[in-house]
Amino acid sequence: MKPSSISFLARKAKPTMVSPFFFAVYLLVILILSWYPFSGWRFTGEPVFAFYSYPLPYYFTLFDNTINILAYIPLGLSAALILRRSRLALIYATLIGLFVSMGVEFVQQFLPSRVASNMDILSNGFGTFLGAVIGVLFSHRSVIRRWQAFRYDYLAPGPAVEWGAIWLLLWFTTQFDPSLPFLGVVVLPQGLPQPFVSPMNNPALFLRLLEGGGMMLHLLGVALFVSVLVRESRQIPRAMLGVLFCALLVKMGFAGMLLQPEQFFAWLNLNIVLGGVVGGIVLWVLWQLNRRLRAAAGFVSLFAATWVSDIWPLTAKASPQLMIFRWNYGHLQHFNGLSHAIGDVWPFGAMLFFLYFIAVPAQEQDW
Repeated sequence: MKPSSISFLARKAKPTMVSPFFFAVYLLVILILSWYPFSGWRFTGEPVFAFYSYPLPYYFTLFDNTINILAYIPLGLSAALILRRSRLALIYATLIGLFVSMGVEFVQQFLPSRVASNMDILSNGFGTFLGAVIGVLFSHRSVIRRWQAFRYDYLAPGPAVEWGAIWLLLWFTTQFDPSLPFLGVVVLPQGLPQPFVSPMNNPALFLRLLEGGGMMLHLLGVALFVSVLVRESRQIPRAMLGVLFCALLVKMGFAGMLLQPEQFFAWLNLNIVLGGVVGGIVLWVLWQLNRRLRAAAGFVSLFAATWVSDIWPLTAKASPQLMIFRWNYGHLQHFNGLSHAIGDVWPFGAMLFFLYFIAVPAQEQDW
């Protein structure tokens, strides 16, 4: 055990906030998966509570209902950890999952691409129960103590860092869609909108700068986000490389499951490579700054990356090579929507995280 861990265990540990933070962020994931694309709302005229009492099984596919079970396991796990001091944590956590599922299914009946199903509620409830059982097992004092020791050794002080760690996990969901480039902007163009006025005399150079700059800014934003989370400066390079490498493995894993992993590298070009190289050089300088300056640089990077994405004039081209990357079966088709929706939301949450470390003095960020 590290000396810092021994020092930590020798004093009274303050409560960890990771469970409620995880519950809140994962609830966001559930809502996006369940209600995407958030359009086409309509009222069918059917009694809105009728589906709760439909004969079972009203709507059932083995694959989709298995996904329904698996999707609610993390929700039940986090709920049980929040309620771990209660003897009825298992029951309360399961009820929370059931009520969430009942609300989700109620709203789904107003979406034309969804089917409100009481079978889904039962599947979600069973998944929540399984997660709650795991949560009760993980709520053992020794397990919590190991997490707190790890947190004390490797993460910066303050509850905001635990929220940031959970928000970083959410970023990994943006890698679920292999048709999207890794740390970049859309690179398969359909064509420029007409009329198109470039701010530079050379429109082609302008697009290359945007493409390479987008890669560089995304790289800086995510890596600096990681750098703010870690406790000691010497841990920063390994943490940044580890997170980026894991994200690349996730991207490659999803590409591999979709039969043509070699197509993942179709987005690589000279602009992207140069953007990554320049970003790496800039990052080597920035990670040695203090935490507040790293947060300021990260905020500027993500703000600029969001701006680049907004002004990028080309639109995605649905080429035959990319069609095989789409999740087209059952619930899996909504993983594309999850990746896009989280990709739109994540930078704003990360920028708020950076603003906290810019605005709040370091001594006030401690536990």
